[in-house]
Amino acid sequence: MSIAFRRDESSTDAQDGGYAISSNDQLTNALPMNEQEIAQQLQQLVLNSVEILPVNEEPREDAESPRASQSVASTQISPRNDSEAQSSDATWDFLTNAAQMFARSSEISEVTQAEIRRGFDAQGYQWNGQELQRHMYMEYRREVYPQYQGISHDVRAVRKQSQCVDPTQKFYKLRYSVTGSSYRCKISHFQLRDLIWATSNYDVYYWHSDGIQRWNPWHKTRSCVLGRREMPADFRLSALCVDQGVVLAGDYQGRICARSLWTADAEVAAGQVAGGTDIVNHATPANRREGGNLVALAVNSGSVDTFDVQTMVATSSASFEWAVNCTAISDSGSIGCVVGDSLQNVLVDPRQDYRKVGELLGHKDYSFACAISPDERQVATGSQDSSVRVYDVRWPRESVISLCGYMGAMRIVKFSSCGRFLLAAEPADYVHVYETGLFDRSQDIEFMGEIAGATFSPDCLFVGISDAVHENMLAEYTLV
Repeated sequence: MSIAFRRDESSTDAQDGGYAISSNDQLTNALPMNEQEIAQQLQQLVLNSVEILPVNEEPREDAESPRASQSVASTQISPRNDSEAQSSDATWDFLTNAAQMFARSSEISEVTQAEIRRGFDAQGYQWNGQELQRHMYMEYRREVYPQYQGISHDVRAVRKQSQCVDPTQKFYKLRYSVTGSSYRCKISHFQLRDLIWATSNYDVYYWHSDGIQRWNPWHKTRSCVLGRREMPADFRLSALCVDQGVVLAGDYQGRICARSLWTADAEVAAGQVAGGTDIVNHATPANRREGGNLVALAVNSGSVDTFDVQTMVATSSASFEWAVNCTAISDSGSIGCVVGDSLQNVLVDPRQDYRKVGELLGHKDYSFACAISPDERQVATGSQDSSVRVYDVRWPRESVISLCGYMGAMRIVKFSSCGRFLLAAEPADYVHVYETGLFDRSQDIEFMGEIAGATFSPDCLFVGISDAVHENMLAEYTLV
């Protein structure tokens, strides 16, 4: 049986969308009514060895999910007929119904080690006696999750070239998590997921429907640092950066706004990228070691604009031949990485107007994440070909390691401040923590739902889940 899956175009949010199924063998019209029937269907679907066909279809542009890159805009979407819509609804209803069979107490709004010892996970689900059903459900989610491709490629070939890794390590353990709509990190675009920043173990920032929030997991408090009403009209956040006491946000119209966190009642400053009104895909600090307030913005029109957030004036703008999806700049400011809608990602020198100093080759699809190690010797890039590639900056043309995930694109890539770990987050369900060096050991942290962001602080790891079906969550993990 060959099945091709894609997002349900009728969904309101791209990240909350359903799945469309196209097959000669349709799902049964009668949805399962109890755990036994759901488990039987799950088991049957997994054992049928569902084959995923290459699908280049993307969500339809709507109020919540405009296209973020040329790779999305260049993709053709064929109209669905009534039978496709009905099978899509059946598939989504099946997944929703399957998720409801898992026990979750409505009384649990936060999870600590006490709840973990009672059999709960970070999202408040209790798995005692349901381990098999959960395993089958997660296997099915792996099979049906949409594989977005800007450039057609064979995912299986990419995975065959990746290094074998022992994923059973326990580098981090859950210390505390909180659930509920108040802690839902809003995903505005399905390809842009770097929406959580941590400046310390006590200050975690995330994008909420009410504005940018600061969460303190130790004091168990949250507060709004930049409200929605304080932002420009119709501001829809696509990029977030917090550094040197300043929070900065970019949106779909090339606008940016910033506020000082160290000054009481500081005014909100606003600016506009040099490239016009195109979406700001990513923001990153540009000169941490010098202690300045420069931020590099990856703009979809094909530029990297460097802004002084104190004056909200662009100090430089470097152009590229393709949409820029993410940038990374070393703490010293001597080396940078630029990735986007190209198979030729580049190393640049930010001190010389982002002059290209090397190419990073090997990916089979467009890239949306990159990071530079603290010692500035390695660069990691995450691509829609479901892999993370690690390069030595001295010989950058070929990667030294290729690491692969389960669900699809690698949307977030970050090194820990000590350089020991590399974090790679997929669009849903899985966050991988690799031990740098040989990259042969990792910890797979599993959730249920769309991943809105993941980041390190000096001693902790933070993850945000935003999902319409499964429980929203912000979680803090500490080193074992």
